[in-house]
Amino acid sequence: MNKLSYLALLVCMVSVAKGQTCNLNIVRTTPDSRYELVVGSGGSEVLDKQTGLIWQRCSLGQSWNGTVCTGTASIHTWTDALAKAKEVGNGYRLPNIKELSSLAEKACVGSAINNSYFPNTASIGYWSSSPDAGSNNYNYVWNVEFHYGSSHYNTKNYEGVVRVVRVAQ
Repeated sequence: MNKLSYLALLVCMVSVAKGQTCNLNIVRTTPDSRYELVVGSGGSEVLDKQTGLIWQRCSLGQSWNGTVCTGTASIHTWTDALAKAKEVGNGYRLPNIKELSSLAEKACVGSAINNSYFPNTASIGYWSSSPDAGSNNYNYVWNVEFHYGSSHYNTKNYEGVVRVVRVAQ
């Protein structure tokens, strides 16, 4: 790559948050305007106005301190993730793969999610509730890792993280 091409590439990218690099030539799939904080949640819940879903801002194992998600996201097998999501209560559950994938910011890498509304998101796989229909014994389940925002599947014994969702009422 010559110096001019390298400079052009640098101009097309901008760092939005620690570890996040975004391409300015790609339209944002998860702009701030798509989300709003849920009134009465203390800032811990986010409404996705496009899908009508309400998301916990922090991953399970983390806490919202009024500014950012603190602590470390807890790691779970798929079966444990299903149970832990249900334990949150208030209609929260593990999202299906389409819902979870809707959080991926296609213009960014390093943290391929809206960092304003979902700060300190882990870069490893987040569980969905969707088994991989292509596996003969349904031993594989879809997940999204938010380093690149890509979807893939892992065995149910994989240790992933969880962000819960519920339908707006």
